[in-house]
Amino acid sequence: MVKCVVFDFDGTLVESNEIKRRTFYEVTKNLVDADIVLDKIFSSPDSGDRYDIFDTLIMELKLDREVFVSASKLSDSYTKICEYEISRAPEIKGVVKTIKELRSLGVKVFISSATPENTLQKIIDMRGWKGIIDKAFGSPDSKADHLQKISAHFKFLQSEIIYVGDSEIDKNAASSIGCKFVGIGRDWSRFRSKPPIFLDTLENFIIELKL
Repeated sequence: MVKCVVFDFDGTLVESNEIKRRTFYEVTKNLVDADIVLDKIFSSPDSGDRYDIFDTLIMELKLDREVFVSASKLSDSYTKICEYEISRAPEIKGVVKTIKELRSLGVKVFISSATPENTLQKIIDMRGWKGIIDKAFGSPDSKADHLQKISAHFKFLQSEIIYVGDSEIDKNAASSIGCKFVGIGRDWSRFRSKPPIFLDTLENFIIELKL
């Protein structure tokens, strides 16, 4: 019996992947060849979080000794833009309906994101979602850490947890504790291979998973 569903945030609950990708280019537009390096980073389905991406960018551009640029400064600019844009982004079809139905069935609902936790909480508040989920987890803890915490605190068995996400990182997080994984997206290009369970929206989530 499923007792807990954990959702990734960007691209899983909200149409925000393109916003986040575009913002990387926006905050680095004054750095020569940054667009070329970002294209290379994003060619991998496991590009890491914003800090990893900016660290790699700075290293590749050999800017690590420059005082005017740092991963921290770039991340701050990136976060300010994304916080506003993502709070207004469209939800993935069926999100609120599905979350409310899960809660009505007694299933606990969590959000697990690589977004810094304070920023994530602000976005959830601005979207009016605070009252429909049990808790939201963000960085610096990893998604695997989030699942370990949830499992340990509520004493859920592996078979009682479903993790829903749109990337290889999400799939690996689920694998880290051995719980069921459900992929979501318009296509499976963000995965190394297509997940066995793959949905295009959350509209019929409960029906399709027979919950």
